[in-house]
Formats: sequence, structure tokens, C-alpha cells
Amino acid sequence: MQIVQDALQQGYYEQYEKKIYDQKQLIFISKALNSNLDLGSLIDSILNISLAQSQTFQVGIYLQPEIDRHEFFLKDNYIGFDLNPNIAYELDDKTTFINALNTSSWGTFTMEDLREIDENSRGAITDEIRQFESLSPRLLLIPLRARGRVNGVIVLGPKTTGEPYLSSEKEFLSDLASIAAIAVENARLYELATTDMMTRLKIHHFFQTRLREEMEECQVSGSPVSLLLTDIDHFKKFNDTFGHQIGDLVLIEVAKTLIRIGRALDVPSRYGGEEFALILPKTRLDDAVRIAEKVRESVEKTEVVHPTSGEILRVTISVGVAECDAARDKTNADIIKRCDDALYAAKRNGRNRVELG
Repeated sequence: MQIVQDALQQGYYEQYEKKIYDQKQLIFISKALNSNLDLGSLIDSILNISLAQSQTFQVGIYLQPEIDRHEFFLKDNYIGFDLNPNIAYELDDKTTFINALNTSSWGTFTMEDLREIDENSRGAITDEIRQFESLSPRLLLIPLRARGRVNGVIVLGPKTTGEPYLSSEKEFLSDLASIAAIAVENARLYELATTDMMTRLKIHHFFQTRLREEMEECQVSGSPVSLLLTDIDHFKKFNDTFGHQIGDLVLIEVAKTLIRIGRALDVPSRYGGEEFALILPKTRLDDAVRIAEKVRESVEKTEVVHPTSGEILRVTISVGVAECDAARDKTNADIIKRCDDALYAAKRNGRNRVELG
């Protein structure tokens, strides 16, 4: 009898220690996720943490791409899944499926759970089940809930051991999803506050703040920073000839080029109207010029297709470049003026070119 009691007590202690370890892990994860306000890298962190905690090689996440969209899309940075090209991996937030996630208190859903819901709702979520089964017939779903609603869904493949997920593992993943949901909500709000939602570039106020920070670093430590200012050539022509919707399309395409070419540390921003900016931290003038030329050439090669007529619209930009000079550039206005003067020199000298300030 004593041996049995000792074994039970030992098992209790092991469970207690595991619980403490899990709580410490969640505290560490919470700090890591909630200190990250960049939505893209936050999603990568959520996926990698989920992968590490679940003994699987397959993980993905459904999120709404924008605040006013009603669909959840499987993000492109999923890991390990083979997607069927004939299936659109999206979930409408007005369907029975999302409503079931919103109204249920369950932390996780297995495919068996979904089939039971489908049976009780007379086949209302059959399409969603088929979509998930194409990822894996043994998928585990973990809803992300913040402010009383689902704002994402993590999908995990089966464990590599072939064993089912234990209740303790599901509980941990549910707690992880609660942390991730809050982090995603915070990142969304930060994105809304700092990003021009049409072009996906940072707004003017954010640009000025980051430029000041980089200039202060330059003046204190000598760390270089350069600035690009760009202006779309003859932009008024697009609006006057084709209408403001086509003008917006031109802005979006040029912004995409700036974002694509910009490095992780760079700050692509909307300076005003059709003028865009790119802050280049830790970058000398020679490298800044190379980046400016790459942006200019990429825009020149871009084909903007008129959505109704199919006409190909050609776009070019003029670019002004300057590197922060700690002796001359005491404020943002100083380097911006030098960059702006270079930009308008590019305009005067024939457009579709780069000039130095």
C-alpha cells in the first residue's frame, strides 16, 4: 500500500512540476510575443513557437489580411503543408463554422469535434471540413480569441509520434493561443496607427519619428543613415486621364516596389501625396544610391494594367538621395530639404533619374 501511495505522490509531484514549467514557458512566450508589434515577424514567431511546443512538422495560421475584410486566409508562411491548388484556403467570418468558434468555450478542436458539429448543424460546415482535411485528416485547430471574438485560427498537423494530443498539451496550446490572440490584436492596432492602409507604407508622423531617432544615433555614435525621397513623374496625368482610382493603383504599385526592395531595417513611408520616402539606417551614400537606382529601375519596368481596358500604363519616378551629415543636419528638416532639392533637380534634369543632395 505504501508503495502505491509513494507512486501516486511521485506522479502528483511530476504533474505539479510540469505545470510550473509550462507556466514559466507561457510567461516567457507572452513577453516575447507582446513585445513584437511587427505583424509579419509576430506571425513567424507564433508559428515557430507552436511548432516547437506541439511535436509536429506542420503548422499554419488563418488571419484576416485587413481590419475590414470578412475572410480569414491561410498565411503564406505556413510550414510543412502541401496545399491543393484547386482549394481556396479561406474562411468567411459570417459562417456557421466561425460562429461555432466564437460561441464555444473550447480551447482546441479536433477533426472529430468538427464532424460532430457538422452533424448537429446538418452539414453546415462540410466545406470547411473538406478544406481542413486537404491539409491533414488529423488536424488540430486552436482558435485565437481576443475581445470576445475569434481573430485567427492556428492549424497543427498530427504529432510525429502518431499519438493523439494529450489534454495537457491541448490546454497548453490553448493558453498559447490566448497570448497570441492578444499579441495579434496589439500588432493590428499598431499597424492601423502607423500604416497608410492603401499603400501599406508608414504614415508621415511615423516617418518623422523614425528619421529623428536615426539622425540622433548618427550624431551621437556616427552610425550612418541615408534618405531617399521619390516622386511619381507626371502623376497628375494619371488622375486627369484615367481617374483617381487608377491614380491610386499607380500609387499602390510603386509602393509595392519600395517595400519589396527595402531591407528589413529600412522604413518605407508615404511622405505626402505621390511622394514616398525610404529611410536607410546604417547606410552610406554610395549604397543608398545603388538602392535608389534599383528602385527607379524596378518602377520603370513595372506594368500597371488598367483593370477595365487592359491598357498597360508605364510609370517612372524621380529620386533624391542624401546621407546624414552630423555637422549640417541638426534636424529632420535639414536632411529632408537636401533630399528634396535633389529630387527636384532630378525633375528638372529630365525625370526618371537619381540625383544627390
